Order: sequence, then structure tokens, then C-alpha cells
Amino acid sequence: MELGLASPNIMNRFITLSIIVIALSSCFAGTYQPIEAGKVDWGRGLEAALASSQQTEKPLFALFQEIPGCAGCQQFGRDVLSNPLLVEAIESEFTPLLIHNNNGGKDAETLKHIGEPAWNDQVVRFLNA
Repeated sequence: MELGLASPNIMNRFITLSIIVIALSSCFAGTYQPIEAGKVDWGRGLEAALASSQQTEKPLFALFQEIPGCAGCQQFGRDVLSNPLLVEAIESEFTPLLIHNNNGGKDAETLKHIGEPAWNDQVVRFLNA
């Protein structure tokens, strides 16, 4: 039995399939959002959210959420924060800001600055710039 190169037809199909996979993966890169965050297009930095709030004159809708979170956090994201009417209202009437209440770094700094305890249930605060 002789082992040789694959036929040109098979190679062309392999190359085409590879290009399609690469193109699709680049289309979806960076679009992952945890279930706890629902479908809202959240901002993640307090300073940027405050600046946007001041510029747009829209109050801040600050969600403090456990991510990754418990079953209740996931249900809140799946049911409440994925409701199309609520998503539209949050995104059009407010500056959305998501703070992970179980992380360190900038999230922990934001919790301390606002006086929100870590590892709490879902909390929404309405703030102005």
C-alpha cells in the first residue's frame, strides 16, 4: 500500500472548510456573555460609565451580580435580564454598568467606592454622574 498526498479535490475541500471555520470563529470572537448578565450590552468600567452617563445625561443602571453565579443568578440573567422589553429599556434609558460582586480588581474597587458588599444577591442601583 502506498501512502501519498491526498487528491487535489480533497485538499481544496479541506482548505475551503478551514477558511469557513476561521471566518466564523472570528465573527463570534468576543461575543460571549455569561448567562448571569442576560442580553443587556453592559459597560464594565465605573469611570467610563460615569463619563458616558454625564455625556448622554442618562442615569447609570448599575447591576451588582455574581459572575459566575449560583442558580438564582443564572435564572435572573436568563429570565429578567433577557426579557426584550427590559433589555430595550435598560439600554435606551440608562447607561448600563455591570459589576461582578465576587471578583477582585476593578470590580472590588467599585464595590468599595459605592459601599456595596461583596457576594450579595443581585442588586441594582440607579446613579447619576
